[in-house]
Amino acid sequence: MKVYLGKYYGDKAYPVYWDSEKIVNAHMIIAGKSGTGKTYRIRDILNQLVKQADPSKLRIHILDIHGDIDIDGASVVKFSEQTRYGFNPLVINPDPDFGGVRKRIQSFISTLGRTGHRLGSKQENVLRNILQEVYYANGFRDDDNSTWIIPKGSNRKNPTLEDVLRYANYKLKGMFLGTSSRCISTLEKLNKTQGRINNKIKFAKNNEYDKSLIEETQSEIDALKDQALEQFKTYLDSINTGSELKDLLTYDSKDVLKSVVDKLDNLYNIGIFTRNIPPFDLKNPLWRYDLRALGKNEKTLFVSFLLENIFKMAVQRGEQNDVREIVIIDEAHLFITDDDDNPINTIAKEARKFGLGIIAASQSVTHFSVDFLSNVATKIILGLDEMFWNSAANQLKIPEQKLKDIIPHKNLLVQMVNKGSSRSGFLLLKSGD
Repeated sequence: MKVYLGKYYGDKAYPVYWDSEKIVNAHMIIAGKSGTGKTYRIRDILNQLVKQADPSKLRIHILDIHGDIDIDGASVVKFSEQTRYGFNPLVINPDPDFGGVRKRIQSFISTLGRTGHRLGSKQENVLRNILQEVYYANGFRDDDNSTWIIPKGSNRKNPTLEDVLRYANYKLKGMFLGTSSRCISTLEKLNKTQGRINNKIKFAKNNEYDKSLIEETQSEIDALKDQALEQFKTYLDSINTGSELKDLLTYDSKDVLKSVVDKLDNLYNIGIFTRNIPPFDLKNPLWRYDLRALGKNEKTLFVSFLLENIFKMAVQRGEQNDVREIVIIDEAHLFITDDDDNPINTIAKEARKFGLGIIAASQSVTHFSVDFLSNVATKIILGLDEMFWNSAANQLKIPEQKLKDIIPHKNLLVQMVNKGSSRSGFLLLKSGD
């Protein structure tokens, strides 16, 4: 596939093309301040790709942050609390090498940590246990990869966030209403009281005053022992599942479990983590995700989980000879971090051989990390605000004058690194010719 970018006028004028067969990877950044034509450039690139590609061999995901990348003929789905379309972040990948219960749980927790929903160590442990038990209840075992596959015609389903929330609430209610926690509370109070009397005995002066205090404390201990015995009897009589004590130890405390339930409830109420599969047209190569109705953190969660899933499916698909899948991210600086496990960085570093490319658009190249920029073969600069000229020039290792020479809508600065070339300079192309 080829994309015409513009014409270079040097000693000899010639058209410049992006060629998927020659380029080192399909990753691209498009940088330009507001009004320089980023959306127009994205539309132009996509239209050229779609005209050449076999629809059955190319999928383009357009993550439309502001809802303004209107592409003719694209299959569009709006994501919001009202539409309730989304995806299930808990679907087990059945591949024995890349999937499984443990990896799905770890990935889910890691993604929460990258997107402003970081869990404390106790919360993480509680959520991990809840997820393991929900998977087990649905027939998925972490030590048996044959259970990761749902047979055709089976009633088994992958658990959803709603299932996890329901189960966590069930456990929380059990801890609030059960007698086991009261038993432990009484034992703790008994131990503290016994510690006090031991200290009194140790420092007693053999006078009546000290002895009377010790006798009073001993009476309190006797009362607590009677209370503990009664509560344990009640608890023993109430056991009906055999897991009550295990639950008490596993879920640490009501407060920790309650905090996890609150986080799960917040995630569920976003409305994008459901079994309601987005009704994209499977025969249409252009899928536009309209994310404008989501809040900032909600967009970050959505994009992180979606990119992670796209990358894992690409890896499972195996090595490819040409580009099979492209992700377009507008306002990409909202989602890029320096973390190695950020899915955008992972795709930039590892997705080339699997036929997956990422096109990231933002207002300045300085919004991208040096690591990300170094892994992107194509850089298109449509015009930066002059406050970014110096820092961008330093980051790109080019003279600042090259950035000053850009006239939005008339020319653009392009760098492409093709196979067999270790480096390539920036060219000032005339657009529209």
